[in-house]
Amino acid sequence: MVLIGFFIFLAALIYFLFFIHAKVSVEVAPTNAIVTLDNSPAQLLNGSASFVTGLGKHTLRVDADNYVGFKEEITLSRGQNYSKKIDLVKAPEPNKIADSAAHIAISDNKVFYQSLSNNLFYLSTLDIDNSGGATVATNQQITSTPIDPKSKIIWSPDKNLILVKTGTTVNLLDFKKYDFINQSETLFSNNVGDIVWAPDGSRLAYYYAPPGGERSLIFSDASNQNIYRAANLAELNIENPYLAFSPDSQYLLIIPRNADFNQNKIYLMDVYTKVVTPLNTAGNQKEAVFSSDSKKIIYSTFSNNPQNPLRQTLSVINSDGSNNRDLGIAARASDVKLWKNPDQIFLPIDSAESKMIVVGLIDGKTSDFYFAGQGNSTVSEVSLSDDKSGAVFTSAGKLYFVKLISN
Repeated sequence: MVLIGFFIFLAALIYFLFFIHAKVSVEVAPTNAIVTLDNSPAQLLNGSASFVTGLGKHTLRVDADNYVGFKEEITLSRGQNYSKKIDLVKAPEPNKIADSAAHIAISDNKVFYQSLSNNLFYLSTLDIDNSGGATVATNQQITSTPIDPKSKIIWSPDKNLILVKTGTTVNLLDFKKYDFINQSETLFSNNVGDIVWAPDGSRLAYYYAPPGGERSLIFSDASNQNIYRAANLAELNIENPYLAFSPDSQYLLIIPRNADFNQNKIYLMDVYTKVVTPLNTAGNQKEAVFSSDSKKIIYSTFSNNPQNPLRQTLSVINSDGSNNRDLGIAARASDVKLWKNPDQIFLPIDSAESKMIVVGLIDGKTSDFYFAGQGNSTVSEVSLSDDKSGAVFTSAGKLYFVKLISN
């Protein structure tokens, strides 16, 4: 009986180990990396780690400071083990452009920023080599009068003009790069709320609310000389809205910021027909942007979760109002950057984490970008290059360029 019991135990052990579980083994470099399977860490011994886990899908990660992390989705079936040697590659080194910067933008190899040492704007031209390293080839001052850094800066699509919004007053500044002495701001308009530039440069859209009670959505040219009243927002019960153009400049998102948060729904305007249509019926909407193909809308809703420092969560919906789904990410929609794949978005994560990620709008999967010194930096502003191969960002007030490498 004892012998029979032993064989039964041995058979059960073999079944447990080989038929409903599998082994995951890795050898990693550097040897101080952190290895996790489904967020559960393993202890490394001379660069080796192993897990015994259930069958099915799992996520394997290997991370180390100043290296590009490794991530793989693996599927384990009966009788199958997983073994791999993983050598992490060094993360790219950020290249410093300026010691103090805000209101940053990049176009091709041209980087625009405001220096916080004198509140003037500068243009740096970068030499970017094949490995992604960058050096500052030229650096020139492009404004002659200091601008309050607390002002909101709205860049034109070609970066040749800026709107400077202080309170409800907006001024226009043409950089006139070769005429600094005669350069000056000109009044664009007073009594302005949100103001946005169409990506094709064809028009500006802004909320106009003078003391007399008018509440209008205005379309205008860059000088605000050719003005068209696109919508009477008072009739639509829309106050002080958030505005965002689609990348093809055909649609405009309008989100009220009424005192009654339940009225703050997403509206969609066709720029050519001027028809305004509610996109959904839910209130408490905060911000929204389009995907790069203008077919999806990524929006953020107020969250009362105390564990969410931004108090906003992201969702996505098709521009026709169909297929609404929660992305489960704490972020502001205004922080979303367009990505080359329209089914993905680029997102700078909360500055405390100093991460940049790409999020899949269909499957919700994420990929992380890495750079040397990331763990000790605090990223506060990010702008992507036109081809999405690099980014400029500010950390601790300094301005850097870095090649984008993800897992």
